Amino acid sequence: MQNRTVPSVFELLLGIADKLDAKHSTKAVSERLVLAQALVVAEELHGPTAEAEAAEEAALPLLPAVTGQTRGEYSTQLRLAAVGAVL
Repeated sequence: MQNRTVPSVFELLLGIADKLDAKHSTKAVSERLVLAQALVVAEELHGPTAEAEAAEEAALPLLPAVTGQTRGEYSTQLRLAAVGAVL
């Protein structure tokens, strides 16, 4: 049986990556920004529901560490993490 949260996690990580790429991709990323975007994207995908909260909670352990990357660099790491979430 397939885990229903995997597609949500995949979409969530890609959604965060898209948002970070879309605005100021050369600025430094912060952990606060990443966590805020996780909430925003989860609610964009699922509305303010328990499913959004579950997707966000499932994605948090998959988020790469913030270590001084630009938003663009971090978004690339998120895309790689998303691929890993599906495998």
